[in-house]
Amino acid sequence: MVSDCIPRSSEIDRPSRPTTRALFLLASCVASWLPTSVEAQPAASSPASATSPLLSEPTTADALFDAVVLMVDLARPELARLYMQNLLSVNPDDVALLAMRDKHGPSVFLRLANLEVLQPGSVTLLSRMNSAFARFAGDTTRIDGLIGELSGSPSVRGAAILQLRSGGALVVPRLIETIGDVKDEATRELLVYTLTRLGSDVVPPLLAVLESRDANLRTTALEVLGRIGTRLTAVQLWHFAVDSGQPPGVRVAAAEAVSRLTLGTGRRASDLSRSTALRTLEQGARVRLAGGGRGVANKDGLVTVWNFDNTANLLQSALADGDDVALHVGSRLAQQALSLSPENHRLQALVVSLVLTRSRMRTPWAESLPRGDGTAFDAALLAGGAVVSESLRNALANGLATTAVAALEVMRSLANRHDLHGRGGRSAPLTAALNYPDPRVQFTAAMVIVETDPTSSFRGASRVVQVLARALESTDIPRAVVSGPKPERVSAVAGLVSQSGYETRITSSGRDAFRVAAERGDVQLVVLDANVIRWSLSETVANLRGDARTAWIPIAVVGDAMRIAAVERMIVRDPLMVYIQRPANVKGLRDQLDPFLRGLATEPLSANERGELQRAAVDLLVYLADGRRSNVFDLRPAESGLHSAIQVPELSDGAVYSLAAIATKTAQDRLSTTSLQPDLAAGTRERAAALLAFHIQKHGVLLSKARVEQLRVGHSEEKSPGVRSSLAAVLGALVPSASRIGRNLRGIPLPVPR
Repeated sequence: MVSDCIPRSSEIDRPSRPTTRALFLLASCVASWLPTSVEAQPAASSPASATSPLLSEPTTADALFDAVVLMVDLARPELARLYMQNLLSVNPDDVALLAMRDKHGPSVFLRLANLEVLQPGSVTLLSRMNSAFARFAGDTTRIDGLIGELSGSPSVRGAAILQLRSGGALVVPRLIETIGDVKDEATRELLVYTLTRLGSDVVPPLLAVLESRDANLRTTALEVLGRIGTRLTAVQLWHFAVDSGQPPGVRVAAAEAVSRLTLGTGRRASDLSRSTALRTLEQGARVRLAGGGRGVANKDGLVTVWNFDNTANLLQSALADGDDVALHVGSRLAQQALSLSPENHRLQALVVSLVLTRSRMRTPWAESLPRGDGTAFDAALLAGGAVVSESLRNALANGLATTAVAALEVMRSLANRHDLHGRGGRSAPLTAALNYPDPRVQFTAAMVIVETDPTSSFRGASRVVQVLARALESTDIPRAVVSGPKPERVSAVAGLVSQSGYETRITSSGRDAFRVAAERGDVQLVVLDANVIRWSLSETVANLRGDARTAWIPIAVVGDAMRIAAVERMIVRDPLMVYIQRPANVKGLRDQLDPFLRGLATEPLSANERGELQRAAVDLLVYLADGRRSNVFDLRPAESGLHSAIQVPELSDGAVYSLAAIATKTAQDRLSTTSLQPDLAAGTRERAAALLAFHIQKHGVLLSKARVEQLRVGHSEEKSPGVRSSLAAVLGALVPSASRIGRNLRGIPLPVPR
């Protein structure tokens, strides 16, 4: 009966929340006979006009939230919405929000947020409550109170676990600290059980606990991870399962955890093998080196990272760059794998790749890698040339430009002439890097090669000067080869590639595509129709990959929506290869191609870097212009770039010297125009004229009659004594006629005797 639901006066008159208590007693009865729920009731058109069943209108945050909950239970959505608006206008602080949470539990906030009639206010309230709890989750007194409730009755324990769970990873440090201080096994088991009930959010901090020197804490973390982790989590547990240096308890806990996560049961721990651990650790490290394993970043691009401070014996969190965090984890996995197989050359190169990549990413491009004890650079030096060379080879094969640049920087101190030649049927990674589609990789490789001071030519030598010349001209117009059997289709694709910024060359067969790519030496993309002929697709790709000149050029295969299984297998094996559906426009091409190409290269060169590369290029070309080196390296591809560099004051002297080492008619003509250029510094013009005289003496007169006459006029009108004297040397080198010699000699001024 309804009369049974009317609260007794003794209940209403209690000093603690009398009105609310009475209303909740009433609501429990009313709700029992109301035929419909809040979700089924239409909202009132004017909530303000509705009559409230409350004896008095609530004004405090706590009372307003009670009213919201009650109106939902009474199926009065219009009033629930009104009280929600009033609650938000009161702007409750963290203390008030947490009091509501403690009273009603976290699930009520979620239930209200899911009611469409209360949105967006209920969603805002949920977000504010979560933020408040996150702030208070670091309050050890509060967390200690919840931990103390774990030993209470099942209902109290359940409520405490629920509140701890809503705190997520933030409550783990205090739980771990408490476990470390526990003496009795029963309490420890209770805390371990609690951790298993907190969900997957606590996996990252528990993985950090594995860095603790306390074996008991590592064992605890492994027990929990084995129950709440995934197969991906298991990657970071393998080392503890097979490492003989771990205490027995840690090994057993880790083995059971890995078995449960990978085999579905903890009873197959004996099936785990050292070789599987080695393979899994290496794979996990390579995934992170290739760009995988990144956490979810915030709006600033940072992720939460956990670490265990063994000095303070504390678990701590911080925000860090996602790439740096992933490379840190990858480096640790690689080192763990290397601890199981210390002489493994492949793993040694992997560790070097990871630490160098991390160091390079933390260092601005305009600066060199940090050096000194404990740095990645010195560690790579100590590993030796063979290991660093293997690191470079792997970087090129897997499209890791940043790793390649870092490895090449180290090779400047380790490489020698023998590194320019392939071994064991494999091409030399140092020369192959000259063709990798990234300007930093190419230039650093050219620098390393020049500094080895080769005494004879080698495969790829011509690319060195080409790379230096491109740096001089400060342009990176990419070139592409597009090949396909149907002219209209290949022309359409080539047009889109050209509109994307490439200088494009069209071929009709796979054989011609390979020939052009190999001959030019500056192709940065090959686009092949899936049905390419005269060399099938597989043959064309095999030849491109088998030649040092083309081995590292990215390949895009263009086909229809239905992808070919054979092509799929090729792409899986080759990270420098991608499949794209035949695009209808430039946007369609770039949407598919750009993400692939961005993953292969470093960030674009800055204006400052371009200037530095120009200066370095001139210095290297000056070095190559010296004596025998010009016999090994053909400087002609750099002629135009050197002539342009003369116009830059800080580059002019070196550019003039290098230009004079090129035995061509055009180089001689450019030296002559430089010596006559009035807006250049007198010192540059004097140097150009002097080197022109030597060029004429060495290679003969290659100038036109008109240019010779300009030199004569320039000499007669020149005001600078130094330039005039150097021009005189040029005119003398031109082998003047006897009559001209006579006229010149008769015109020599005769000073007064003294």
